[in-house]
Amino acid sequence: SAPEAEETEMTGIELAWAAGLFEGEGTIRINKATKHNLGHLCVSVVNTDKQVVDWFHDRWPGYMKPATGLRVDQRPAWVWVIAARRAAEFLRAIQPYIVTNRVREKAQFGIDFQENKKRGSNNHTNEYREDQFNAYLWMRELNVRGVR
Repeated sequence: SAPEAEETEMTGIELAWAAGLFEGEGTIRINKATKHNLGHLCVSVVNTDKQVVDWFHDRWPGYMKPATGLRVDQRPAWVWVIAARRAAEFLRAIQPYIVTNRVREKAQFGIDFQENKKRGSNNHTNEYREDQFNAYLWMRELNVRGVR
């Protein structure tokens, strides 16, 4: 688990910048359930400018690593990732500054998904597992590139 960051109040300009960059370079997804968990909200930013990725990581600590799977002709890139509660907190922070309907819809769906996660024995029902899988499928559909 990553260390807790010092709470620093970000300005509206910083949050607006984060939202704009996230709309262009970020991803919101719900990971597919495994035998160990029922899927979770995940947000990430990939960029060839490490300073940009560091900026996100410094404000919303999570996981940062070099990007993998790049073609030989691609420049090196870095990835910042946060999940679950931290991902929902990030989306809530930038939500007022999100401009596009597509990202606004995905952000709200991700926040709602995370807020409705059940803990303990409440998450062992077939209905709950099906709801979690359907959320994964719906977010995957929202993330399809191009015309739907």
